[in-house]
Amino acid sequence: MPPHSTGTPHDISQIGIFMSVTVPDVTRRGRPGEPVFFNLIRSEWVKARTVGVTAWCLLALTALAVGVAALIALKEQTQVPRSLPVLVNLSQLGLSIGQLAVVVLAATSIGSEYNSGMIRTSLVAVPRRARWLLAKAFVVGALALVTGMVLSVISFAIVYASVPADLGTFADPQVIRAVLGVGLYLGVLAVLSLAVTTIVRGTAGGVVVMFVLICVVPVLVPGSALSSMERFLPVGMLPPNAGLAITQVAPMFGGLAPWVGFAVLCAWTVAAMAAALYRLVRRDV
Repeated sequence: MPPHSTGTPHDISQIGIFMSVTVPDVTRRGRPGEPVFFNLIRSEWVKARTVGVTAWCLLALTALAVGVAALIALKEQTQVPRSLPVLVNLSQLGLSIGQLAVVVLAATSIGSEYNSGMIRTSLVAVPRRARWLLAKAFVVGALALVTGMVLSVISFAIVYASVPADLGTFADPQVIRAVLGVGLYLGVLAVLSLAVTTIVRGTAGGVVVMFVLICVVPVLVPGSALSSMERFLPVGMLPPNAGLAITQVAPMFGGLAPWVGFAVLCAWTVAAMAAALYRLVRRDV
């Protein structure tokens, strides 16, 4: 189906960038007339960094992570020194709130293509739709992973430096895993958000579904007949959902072990991506 011709000049420039990046070297590998996977990653990276919402989402995530950590550091200077696991959890509060910015970033990366109709042009350039969606997932996931790790290290350093007493070394393997685990969590969260938005075919729908999953469902489950399933929920603002297990120094009370919880989150994400790929490949846009 040909693309609509009602795009703005910005949409047209995006199309030009996409075609110029993906068209060269299209016959080196795979089906004739298709770009290689590395070029798909390059094109998705170009689109991600030239869309304004990417910068705004990363700026919001940074402001929340560093700002909340700075406020906590100011308060901790007047408090009795806490344990190292508690300090790690406190340093992650801003990132826990900021995960919604990651959801918006990932949802917009695919939802904007549905909303503008540019997805038709993208899929004309890449007939093998699964490769195109996987390239987009790689870029979005990697961006969230690296940003999350960097901000988590900075936030923890700010809070740790505010404590006058020596609470132990931050080089403890469990502390390192918990601090860097925030990046792993946000990276997989971004891919999950991308998959959900692909299934519902729209930015607003994807953001709403993820918001309910993160903020509403964890509030409703405790105390209900499904309370025993709380630890298997993929994401949330606070433990003991499975995703946040990787960000805790010590095992969560009533939750899964760190790597087991992360594996559960990955399983949810793989299932969502499988559904998204099926819907994208089997149905018209």
